[in-house]
Amino acid sequence: MDGEKRYRIYLCGGPNCTAGGRDALLKKLEEELWAWQLEDEVEVRVSGCQDRCDFAPNITIWPGPFHYSNLTTDGLAQIVEQHLLKGEPVREFLYRQPARR
Repeated sequence: MDGEKRYRIYLCGGPNCTAGGRDALLKKLEEELWAWQLEDEVEVRVSGCQDRCDFAPNITIWPGPFHYSNLTTDGLAQIVEQHLLKGEPVREFLYRQPARR
């Protein structure tokens, strides 16, 4: 392999996402990538704030970007299986821009 990964995941490291369970999500993500044998295809990075604090915790997946919000460890497991393994984004957790008033 030439070192190029198929996906990059940026796990928000801002204060709201960290307080909202970022460390548990990172642990779950590493477990799921290993279980599905995707660790060589996915690069995981902790990013700065992703400006979706009201919807924490958040991740962004490239290529995309696909912005996922309001994550749980179960939701993250679903994203690994459905998005990273099968190439199908998980609509339930995709961030939707709030309507402007």
